[in-house]
Amino acid sequence: MTQYDYDLLVIGSGPAGHRAAIQGAKLDKRVAIVEKRAVVGGVCINSGTIPSKTLREAALRLSGYRERGIYGASYPSSSTSRCAICCFRVDHVIANEIDVARHQLMRNDVDILTACASFVDPHRIRLGRSPTARATT
Repeated sequence: MTQYDYDLLVIGSGPAGHRAAIQGAKLDKRVAIVEKRAVVGGVCINSGTIPSKTLREAALRLSGYRERGIYGASYPSSSTSRCAICCFRVDHVIANEIDVARHQLMRNDVDILTACASFVDPHRIRLGRSPTARATT
């Protein structure tokens, strides 16, 4: 059984966990984040706020919705696969946000552990195998 010793162990790499880990590192603490997924960012980056807003913006842009106020209903629309373009844009934004979050953690010497975490007692946490640990990006 591998033993780790950290001043601060953050469970989850969403916005709050990300900020807590970096703040701890800036205070010269030995910090790690435990994330059950193979990528950092939590729901916000991977399947929540950022992807949904990116998809919405891409759909509005591709449909010409905002330009119709200027050009009227005759605004030209493309015959290319709008769905594929929207999905490509969302994937690109997610990958970029994951990279930004991961590099911020790495720059601040925060260790990233892919595992499920559970409390053993007030000072110890058990890290178990994550069912979603395979790489997705």
